Amino acid sequence: MRSLVLSAGFVAVAACGGSDAPPDADEAFACMASMRGDLYTANLERDGAAGLLHFTLVSAAPAPPARMLNTWVLQVNAMASGQVGAPEDGAVMTVTPFMPDHQHGAGAYTVGVTGLGNGQYTLSDINTWMPGYWEITIEAQVGSVHDTVVYKFCIPA
Repeated sequence: MRSLVLSAGFVAVAACGGSDAPPDADEAFACMASMRGDLYTANLERDGAAGLLHFTLVSAAPAPPARMLNTWVLQVNAMASGQVGAPEDGAVMTVTPFMPDHQHGAGAYTVGVTGLGNGQYTLSDINTWMPGYWEITIEAQVGSVHDTVVYKFCIPA
């Protein structure tokens, strides 16, 4: 009976952040405490890096983004001279989750992109499988226009 009590105590210490706690849990906490990523809100807007497209993260499920598979609804609009224009249908997108601190991505998962019309797209199976800082890069091609946006999130343990 004594060994059972000691084992339970060891598990409790490890789960509460003792020296044997998984390092990823500490990393996720540090990321959130430093406010390193984007603060998730519905309709999180970003101009593309080239200033040719405008991106809005309309919603995320779960919200805010969490470990494992996430689904986002993304709005893509034309952009010219800093002004947001018409919705862009027919975009071909590549979505790449990446952990720069670990120098790895999400493995063999491929993010599905489905057009919903009026410039909206569902991005499904965005795999943020471990806690910590993730950058989700979205490359979009609409006709001859190419632009990129990066959303950055601290994924909790």
